[in-house]
Amino acid sequence: MGIMADTASQQQAEPSTAAIATRLGMNRSTGALLLAILLIGMGQELWAPFMPKFIQESIEAAKAGRPTFLSNLGLSQAAVIILAVGLFGFWKDLQEGVYYYLGGRIGGTLGTRKALIGFALLPLVGYALLLTAVTPGLATIMAFAALPFITAYDSISQPATLTVVGDTLKAQHRTMAISLQSIQRRISRIFAYLIGGALVYTFGAVMGVKMGVALSVILVLLAVLVQVKMLRTDTKDTAKRSVGFSFRLIRRFPSELKKLLVADILARMGEGMPRELFVLYAVAMSAQVVNAEGFGVFGINASTFGVLLAVQSMTSLLLYVPIGWLASRPGAQKKPFITLTFVFFALFPLAFWGLGTQFGLVGLVIAYVIAGLREIGEPARKAMITELVPQDAKTAATGLYWSVRTFSVMLAPMIGAAVWLLAGPEWVFISASMVGIIGAAGFLLFVRSKS
Repeated sequence: MGIMADTASQQQAEPSTAAIATRLGMNRSTGALLLAILLIGMGQELWAPFMPKFIQESIEAAKAGRPTFLSNLGLSQAAVIILAVGLFGFWKDLQEGVYYYLGGRIGGTLGTRKALIGFALLPLVGYALLLTAVTPGLATIMAFAALPFITAYDSISQPATLTVVGDTLKAQHRTMAISLQSIQRRISRIFAYLIGGALVYTFGAVMGVKMGVALSVILVLLAVLVQVKMLRTDTKDTAKRSVGFSFRLIRRFPSELKKLLVADILARMGEGMPRELFVLYAVAMSAQVVNAEGFGVFGINASTFGVLLAVQSMTSLLLYVPIGWLASRPGAQKKPFITLTFVFFALFPLAFWGLGTQFGLVGLVIAYVIAGLREIGEPARKAMITELVPQDAKTAATGLYWSVRTFSVMLAPMIGAAVWLLAGPEWVFISASMVGIIGAAGFLLFVRSKS
């Protein structure tokens, strides 16, 4: 009897697998999302960070020995590349803004299951366009043409993803579930950055990116299969179409959510100005570093840049479980974590330029640790959004939040390109940090959080 009692008490003391899964915010549907996010996210990150170099190499090859209309206007090849990269960033944000809004509308109308599975197929069209670009000039054009399809899944699925978390989990487990999704993204990105950087270093930007795209096709197909087999939840919004599926829904945002949105816009504006320019400034594709044009100033290769991105993701990865747990505790305050996120957003561009200039590769490693720390409040921020949006139209409202934010910052890459050309690349990083500081201060001073 004593042995049986000890065994029973031991079993009671030891948390069951189901209990652990519940604490971690895991169920069949969130597990399907985790796997899909891993596969699709890994596929995109194999090549996405190196697209500015892809554009640079394509333009250089297309213009070799041939005058162009832009050259006749007095623009140097470097200026053409910088403007093209800035335009690419603008185009990316424009697509994401449209898709966030459509994701809220479509996800709320069709239901989260159909939306998530259908959206996962769209990147395949973009990948086909990139893979069929056989000439340098066509490669640049296809980079822009493919983007509306490639960005579709992440942007359109975000609102539906948060709805799945909100519907299948209790409030105290949502922050941890969002943390686990973020962990999964970072795990996949670590491997993707290392592989993608090695491909670009070995085969050049154009061929390296294409090889990464080919791998992405396989991963997307696996993600679709996972969602078909495992995803079961299928939520639809209940609000009337006239209110729940239009920009008028923003009127129903509580004041604290609107303030969070403004601070978020400023933080993302500071992030967006140099976003596509980091790799241009840091990576030299050959031994020759063209300091005068601002390309490859730090002289690192693509493989090393992939390692830096992996350092960023590893830093975020190490944060998510402890921070997710701390932010999920009963009575825990989300505001301190979100404030830190905005602070690190503001610090990173300045750290990238300043520490990289002063301390070389060691300084860049520290800067990318700071970049990883930007994620410290992301689970809390997303959980706050799910709690504050109108609950009868939460998928549409979540999509509207991201859509408004993205539309508001879509000119940031073009502004960054203009600052680079008019004042010098270092001023892109300095001014980006200044904008981020304003956003962090505004959130700290004006947003009140009850949880």
